[in-house]
Amino acid sequence: MKFKYIITVMLIILMTWAGCSKNPSGPDYQKEVMIYGYLWGNEPLNLEHAISIQYSQPLNEAYDTQKASIQGALVTLTDTLNEESWQLYDTDEAPGRYFNEDIIIRPETTYLLSVKVDDKTITASTTVPTGLTLVTELNPDTLNREYQDNLGYIKPIYVNCNCPDDLMIVVDMFCEEPWETAKYINPFFGYEKPESREEYDGGVNGEPRRIRAFVTYQDLKAADFENKHTIYWYASMIVFYGRQTMQVMAVDENYINYTFDEHPVYCGGIHGGLGVFASMCGDTFPLYIMEE
Repeated sequence: MKFKYIITVMLIILMTWAGCSKNPSGPDYQKEVMIYGYLWGNEPLNLEHAISIQYSQPLNEAYDTQKASIQGALVTLTDTLNEESWQLYDTDEAPGRYFNEDIIIRPETTYLLSVKVDDKTITASTTVPTGLTLVTELNPDTLNREYQDNLGYIKPIYVNCNCPDDLMIVVDMFCEEPWETAKYINPFFGYEKPESREEYDGGVNGEPRRIRAFVTYQDLKAADFENKHTIYWYASMIVFYGRQTMQVMAVDENYINYTFDEHPVYCGGIHGGLGVFASMCGDTFPLYIMEE
């Protein structure tokens, strides 16, 4: 027993020494091209939907937009169905954000992205999902002033789609209120307001400020609504009073992989670089949730 004890102690010391001898900061910084692009079906590829292209930066340095942004890259977008290609451009006012307002993104179309920078070519592709027909009393063009209670049952969203049952639908709810003025609809343990930005959004626009639900098209069938494909539970995703933005959209495989993979920047469909190049098709509903 004494011999086993001595061996165990020696192993612990060796393991501790080996761990301490390694660089605790991890691998050395490597400069990579980062691409973040989301194509919206039936929407122009304007500045609002621009593709961001930038260099990665060391985690131990403050983020510098001017240093990160890649300007003057040769960026080409190709519609493989219609065999059309366009050049995307950035501007001095929006460095590193590439767009072309002449392009209208078509549903059910595959787009190839090519980025040439520093004698290197980065490629990616995405197939835009089919369009959704959303029927609701909510208005996608103007602010909907609503009460929170039973909102989903009072104003459900019916989804019609000529698509496979396993098409992935995302409902994305995002609170637009500053954290200083955000107020909980249902106070947590007596706290009516978040005490910090981190409590509000996790530091990166996460929960509870942003809540997303992922369901397949077939899972939207609701017995309470004559088995129509229905989104009626979105009110449970609203945590704060005030301004909200809700998006209902069909998304592609790259979007799903980037969202759920443990190492998202490696799984967003980018070849030769990091990031995500994905697509979606749907609609946006601005909401204002009022206190009763």
